[in-house]
Amino acid sequence: MSIVNEQHVIRTARLVLRPLRADDDARIFELIAHWDILRFLSAPPWPYLREHARMFVELRTQPDPDVITSVITHDDALVGVIDAAIKPAGAAQPQRGYAIGYWLGQPYWGKGFMSEAAHAFIAHVFEATGENAIYSGAVSENAASLRIQEKLGFVRDGEAMLYIPARRKELPSTNTVLTRARFEAQR
Repeated sequence: MSIVNEQHVIRTARLVLRPLRADDDARIFELIAHWDILRFLSAPPWPYLREHARMFVELRTQPDPDVITSVITHDDALVGVIDAAIKPAGAAQPQRGYAIGYWLGQPYWGKGFMSEAAHAFIAHVFEATGENAIYSGAVSENAASLRIQEKLGFVRDGEAMLYIPARRKELPSTNTVLTRARFEAQR
């Protein structure tokens, strides 16, 4: 089943996840264009330019039944992005299915925001898709991201090599999977 890209707003105790807007590009550029973030991400280039943020927003605000992108806001300020997209089976993800990706601006690290946002977002994705599993993963040295996934109930599902554009090379990565049953049991 595909995700319906309707106007969704997800509220948590401290955060609001909302659809991406055309004017979000400046804030996205401000937060993501830092080595400490991009060195772990599998899509954005380095150096990251304002034009990259504009292209990301333009692409992700177009209707796509297989992708949902939310910005994470705290006190009405954009602090990060989370998305789910259908990925084909491959080395970085053994089965075809929805994969979750995310990043958070460095000033917001260590506050539990990503765990809170991802939990609510995953609940939304399971509800919207009817899927029985969601995939994720991270560069193996990104202990913080893997810790977040573990807290959410993801379990390790293999290893792979993942190309990181900012580093211009493949790095060892850890694949993870979260079943609907495991997620619901933890709620």
